[in-house]
Amino acid sequence: MVPEHIKPMLAETAERPFDSKDHLFEIKWDGIRCMAFVRNGTVHLQNRKLSSMTARYPELQALREWPDGTVIDGEMVVLNEGKPSFNRLAQREHIGDSRRVTLLAERLPATLIAFDLLYENGQSIMRQPLVERRERLKALAAGFSNPHLIVAEYILKRGKRYFEEVERVGLEGIMAKRIDSVYTPGVRSTAWLKLKVCQTGDFEWIGYTKRQGENTVSALVLADKIGDELMYCGRVGTGFTEAKRRELYETIIKTPRLPVRVKDVPREAVLHETGLKCRVRYSDRTEDGCLRFPVFVELVKA
Repeated sequence: MVPEHIKPMLAETAERPFDSKDHLFEIKWDGIRCMAFVRNGTVHLQNRKLSSMTARYPELQALREWPDGTVIDGEMVVLNEGKPSFNRLAQREHIGDSRRVTLLAERLPATLIAFDLLYENGQSIMRQPLVERRERLKALAAGFSNPHLIVAEYILKRGKRYFEEVERVGLEGIMAKRIDSVYTPGVRSTAWLKLKVCQTGDFEWIGYTKRQGENTVSALVLADKIGDELMYCGRVGTGFTEAKRRELYETIIKTPRLPVRVKDVPREAVLHETGLKCRVRYSDRTEDGCLRFPVFVELVKA
């Protein structure tokens, strides 16, 4: 019997890429975790928090042609020129109206990147080695033509070179998974490792948001300088010690206030002319230019 819900297996973070004969290496897709359950000719989609995604992605109902008792683990993405666009996926995630869902399914079609097979014909295969589950998934998918499902490709042994290629083409990172690993629902395991590509950049430090009731910063407000204009590019609120938060607050309040308002800056932000830049590590940018997953590194002179 296929359960109503399955908690996804989770990965630990690795510090650097590596080669290994015991691992397979695949792309880390920038999307939303998705379990697909095929039961009695219907498809149910579940996210990492066990909430239903089914109504938001009607194009995945094509999976009802798959055998009853199939459960797939994967990542839901919206592709743009072959690369996942989290900004476009976010548009799909925040729509509840059925007419808008239908329109966006046509304009921004989603794709499920399948990377594991958990149930086959109603029987759990989670205790089988990963490499065997992957081969069964590939064989199963070969019998069904579905433009909204792609079985993830992988390579063996050469993780370092694979990471370099993923970084070169601008993808989020890679996954390294032990080929003999069993599937452990809800467990964060070192059998699966994620290695994310990071970028580093220097951005104008133009303000801060403050922690309520404290003389300390909650986040630093950042901008790109394009000619004489400042273009808001997000805020960074991680990478600080508590002492550093207080130090940054004492630094910025001694600088003059910024005489102009910058478009799209959060309403609660206090803007200053600091004359400093903020060095930040981040994964990539949204389509409107904001940094994704920024982490503070240091302040530098402009």
